[in-house]
Amino acid sequence: MAWSVRRLVCSVFAVMVILSLTAQGKTMLSVGTWLAPESWSGTYGPQMDLFERTNPDIGLDVMTIASHKEYAAKVAVLAATGSIPDVLQIPPEQVAPLAVGGVLENLDPWIERDKSLDTRAWIPGALNAVRYAGIMFGMPGFVVNYTYAYNKEILAQRGVVPPAADSWVTWNEIRDIARRTTVDADGDGQPEIWGYYHGTPYTQIIPLIYQAGGRMFDKDNLLNIDVPEAYKAMNWLLGLIRDGLHGGSTSMFLNGKVASIHLGSGNIGSGIGDTPVGVTSGTQDVTKGEVVYVTSFALTTNAKEKEAAWRYLKYLTSRESQEFVVARGRVPIRRDVTLPLETRELLTGLMNSLGFAEPYPYHVHSDYIQTAFDAGMRPVWQGQAAPETVVPQVQRAINAYISQQ
Repeated sequence: MAWSVRRLVCSVFAVMVILSLTAQGKTMLSVGTWLAPESWSGTYGPQMDLFERTNPDIGLDVMTIASHKEYAAKVAVLAATGSIPDVLQIPPEQVAPLAVGGVLENLDPWIERDKSLDTRAWIPGALNAVRYAGIMFGMPGFVVNYTYAYNKEILAQRGVVPPAADSWVTWNEIRDIARRTTVDADGDGQPEIWGYYHGTPYTQIIPLIYQAGGRMFDKDNLLNIDVPEAYKAMNWLLGLIRDGLHGGSTSMFLNGKVASIHLGSGNIGSGIGDTPVGVTSGTQDVTKGEVVYVTSFALTTNAKEKEAAWRYLKYLTSRESQEFVVARGRVPIRRDVTLPLETRELLTGLMNSLGFAEPYPYHVHSDYIQTAFDAGMRPVWQGQAAPETVVPQVQRAINAYISQQ
């Protein structure tokens, strides 16, 4: 009962604040997110405070819509009932159903009309990541992407010259460094230090397939990984696993038990602590093919306050706003920001990688595809079956599901 009363009091207070701001002539801009209020405030509070200070005629009314998996479905309900927010924060996995469903306004005409918006400082990977289904569906708030990273001390102890910071490390170079840095002192098959860790989930296999020259889906949006490029990517990683060169985890890398890793920016936060980490610009085979996962902010087609929403979206991509992004240890979408000393080397490598990164492969059924792929491919990564045996089955099952929807 006490919790219900507290929620009622908070709701009444929120309404009073909105009415007060409206009376003062403020435009109330509604913003939808999947974050709980305390998480939104903890993550974006200072960044949003600056927007409201520099735009005193606009107030922000932030609402939690639903968790990741239910987000698009709940937004569709809000759109149908006429209560959709002006702006939506969108996770990558939920982009496709919202864009295809006509919920998101195409921002191309807005950019063409607004001569004050200069995207020349934007890193190409971030700009490309907000395009899908023939439209620019949102503005990139920040990105998560990957690059090749290594433990400087381990490489030095093993006599390995580290790759240059601006280099793209080839698969052969990754394997060679892993071979020279794996340490199994007692020969029990469980190294004290693993040479390399990449990981086998769907999101980690995508960049390998890109690097081998493949794609994830065909022109009909059906999974298309029963192809030589995908097998080349998977068998390269399996070779490292079979030879005892790949293992561990991200946490083990951060604790000095893994020599090198395909490191994601989501793991760096405000730094790597005492781990002496060096980075390159990324990894490559026949092509440079890292993947970017963008957290975007979109204008809804039925937004009531479109002009205010556009000002908000522009602010999120501004240099001033992106300074808050790097302060949180996330990769900014533009190159003209000031990088903190603690994360400068890491962010520089990740920003170089972003220059060549391709968007996460948006799909209406992304959540299902990811879950089904990981479950179906488990026997491969456990060494129980070859990719050539399992992949056709996984692809048929996933495509049958897609075709039936």
